[in-house]
Amino acid sequence: MCMAHSPKFIAPSAKTSTRAPIFTDPAAMDEVKLSPRVEALRKLVASGQYHVSPRRLAHQIMRASGLKPA
Repeated sequence: MCMAHSPKFIAPSAKTSTRAPIFTDPAAMDEVKLSPRVEALRKLVASGQYHVSPRRLAHQIMRASGLKPA
């Protein structure tokens, strides 16, 4: 796997190769059971009361998976 804005190559591993469902239809999210905390945060983001930085979120995901963000 190669990230678009990084010169580093990240080799696939068992930890990163796990597939998660990708929802392209917003109506499909209604069928997924979310935790109450996630649901509350989703509603705050949708109403504009909470803003999510895509870059910061990506860095947090990378750190949680054991990778060091550039």
